[in-house]
Amino acid sequence: MALLAALVRDDRTTWLCHVDALFAAENKMVQYRAARTLGLRVPETLICSHPADLAAALGDPFVVKPLGPGNFTGDDGQERVMHTQSVTAADLAGADLLEAPFLAQQQLAARAHLRIVTVNGRAWTAELDVDSLPLDWRQAEEAHHGFKSSARWREAEQDALLLAQHLKTGFTCQDWIVDAAGPAFIDLNPGGQ
Repeated sequence: MALLAALVRDDRTTWLCHVDALFAAENKMVQYRAARTLGLRVPETLICSHPADLAAALGDPFVVKPLGPGNFTGDDGQERVMHTQSVTAADLAGADLLEAPFLAQQQLAARAHLRIVTVNGRAWTAELDVDSLPLDWRQAEEAHHGFKSSARWREAEQDALLLAQHLKTGFTCQDWIVDAAGPAFIDLNPGGQ
């Protein structure tokens, strides 16, 4: 690890996204704070151990998703993904919400999903129609190949570039949801997954 750290921080190497910025930008709470600082639209987001408080602040139902990576290896050795889920306060009654790190967010009624990729000062958008897709489109195999290149979202692209610049990430893969109020930032991945 010491050798790897030395290589990563070697001044002779130029990174598209320096490792320190990459690790900081992986944190969803850092992302949301940065987006709000820039005045970008973000669903109301909380971490709380009381489902009734979440419902009061976010509406009922609301969505829950992992605070960190959403994939894990089960006891049986199989890889699993924890998808974003719609829940109510009643669904979570008696659950220990602090046992695992979860975010709760206001549920948006998506009209489209956007994937905005930024590289330095450039951005490209792909759009996914939400017709007959689950709340978390990743659960539908066909959705993974359903994104279409789109030039309709130039303002969202500019916002995505501002966010990438603020986080000092030379590369991002950002997820946005378009609802009746327009695009809202959901999260970004500075590593490209």
